[in-house]
Amino acid sequence: MAEGSSGAVWFGAPGFEVLGVVDAGGELVVEVQTTATMVGCSGCGTRARAKDRRWVTLRDAPVGDVAVKVRWRKRIWSCPEPVCAAKTWTEHAELAGPRRVLTNRAEVWATNRVARVEGTPASIARGFGVSWSTVWAAVCRVGGARTDDPARVGPTAMVGFDETVMQPAHRRRRRRFVTAVVDVGTGQILDVFEGRDAADLRAWMATMPAAWLDQVEVVSVDPHEGYRSAVTNPHPTTGLASPLAGVTVVVDPFHIVRLANAAVTRCRQRVQQETLEHRGWKGDPLYDIRRLLLVGAERLDERGWQRIHTALDAGDPDDHVQDAWVAKEKVRAVYATDDIDVAALALDDAIAWCTAPEAGPELARLAKPLRRWRTQILAHHATGASNGPVEAANLLIKQVKRSGRGFRNANNYRLRILLAGGTNPTWKTQPVTSIRPRRPRLVA
Repeated sequence: MAEGSSGAVWFGAPGFEVLGVVDAGGELVVEVQTTATMVGCSGCGTRARAKDRRWVTLRDAPVGDVAVKVRWRKRIWSCPEPVCAAKTWTEHAELAGPRRVLTNRAEVWATNRVARVEGTPASIARGFGVSWSTVWAAVCRVGGARTDDPARVGPTAMVGFDETVMQPAHRRRRRRFVTAVVDVGTGQILDVFEGRDAADLRAWMATMPAAWLDQVEVVSVDPHEGYRSAVTNPHPTTGLASPLAGVTVVVDPFHIVRLANAAVTRCRQRVQQETLEHRGWKGDPLYDIRRLLLVGAERLDERGWQRIHTALDAGDPDDHVQDAWVAKEKVRAVYATDDIDVAALALDDAIAWCTAPEAGPELARLAKPLRRWRTQILAHHATGASNGPVEAANLLIKQVKRSGRGFRNANNYRLRILLAGGTNPTWKTQPVTSIRPRRPRLVA
């Protein structure tokens, strides 16, 4: 390996020169020193003199799959003035902070690996040959600066809320939830807080700047009363209005259609138990069409229609499953149009169908959220907002949870989530020249 100025260029640290590079058992050991020859005392400004040198070992970012260890020949300076309080000190440089084991670029490399969910602090610590706490402290320093940057969260017009399970239930504790706050327009995770109740959302809104909350126009949620109550209702204790009281609340279309599909499934299961006195088995009429009943009517071919009619004639004597299927299609018709007036008529028709005297218990259960969330359901047609970006963020959150084998510390969990989806990084590979400048010709 070349030394001198060319080695310094290869090493990539300004102000350093490479003394030597050794391949020591599969890892590169790079010996470096600073090029500074004149330094002033920080106490009195007098020109300092070199007193001694000390070898300091650091772990640098790897080169491909090869680990890199840096041995820095640090200078120890002393002040010649007898009355100066500085006495002696060890030189500092941008390569690494004082008393650090990792170089600054190793800390950035480790943080980027964690942010891309390509590695965990534990696996990176094993690769570096250091402790977990050393890597995690570096991730907190570098990643915390990214997540705490005021410019990270800009003006947001549409915000979505949704919860995921942080810890499953235990015999000594209840399930722990975290709520992700997502920019519906960009899909960026703005923040994460523990809990999913109205009180938890109110506590989060109390920590946010009032100017930022004033810019929010639309809030997208699933049919969870806790979120809607915190957004629209005043505080139950103080009586103060919610900071988001004037926004438009939109309920996610996917969750409404899923409620209708769940009604069909529950009705089918109940009818099977009543007519056959056992759960669905292979060969039972309704069990064989359990998936066809959830397919949209416009996607059924002639064979599918024939299978549904045959199965309903054989296994649905009171037409309850047929009524549930029609109700599901009426709910889907609400989202088949962009006209809010046509959608309102379709929604009222679905509610009337579900509340008919001959309707089964599953449809009566379905009618309750349709009536309760009627305004929020129709708000989708006026705003076009949905919880799709929030559900995509939930997938990323679950990926972070799997990579860490679960989390117990909510603050650590929040930092990992915001690094993965909240800093909105632009991961780009180093541009290179193409090895195939033109398409190969086909040779017969």
